[in-house]
Amino acid sequence: MKEIIELIKKFRKFSEKEIDSAVKELGNIKEEKNRKHLQRLVYTNLVNRFDVLLDNLLLIYGTKDSGDFKNVVLEKVKDTNITLKDFYQILLSEDSKVVATEKVEDLIRLNFLRERHSKKLRTLLEVCLQVESSELNRPRVNANDGRIHTSYTPRGNNVPPSIIGYADYLYSKRNGLVHGDGALVVLSSDAKYLEKIFKTKSAKFIGIKLSSIESASQFYTHLCDFIEFGKWPQARGFK
Repeated sequence: MKEIIELIKKFRKFSEKEIDSAVKELGNIKEEKNRKHLQRLVYTNLVNRFDVLLDNLLLIYGTKDSGDFKNVVLEKVKDTNITLKDFYQILLSEDSKVVATEKVEDLIRLNFLRERHSKKLRTLLEVCLQVESSELNRPRVNANDGRIHTSYTPRGNNVPPSIIGYADYLYSKRNGLVHGDGALVVLSSDAKYLEKIFKTKSAKFIGIKLSSIESASQFYTHLCDFIEFGKWPQARGFK
């Protein structure tokens, strides 16, 4: 869909103009201690923007696509009664489709956009794009650079190597930066979730380096490539 492509293009443009250029400028600051705060801001901005992209994509797939996600959304109100008054008001409105679309968007916001970041990504990939859950759950991500491979053998268990797990890990670090009251630690609720669902015990303290930003950016780029073109990396050297 045209709207999907436009959203992806906007995110790519943001990533290239704002994130890549920021990383380059920060790299010119030789002392790590002098750029730590700025690195955290850039990282948080990147993760936030990808989360917004997820929300907007789900809104489009739930209202303008004829696939499974729209059916899943509408199932939420299958047992809801509507009065004839409300029904006629929608039909008699100047643009009944616009009104109906707004109602469905409200459903999506209430039932899906409030979900955990990684759950929204799973909904997008599994339900909207028909990706097999096994493709999302098995080890595929190199945490050192954020690349998604056909398969990957993880080293250590501090970072989830699956697509969904790695996305959750990135957002959990963002949560610690935003809601951690300056402590720079992974929130206990996120740490418990990562350990329970993905069987990984993340590092207690959050360290954001330039490589952290670059890895997250690379990961999101691979996801955008799949959303736009429908193809996963075919080899370890995928770029």
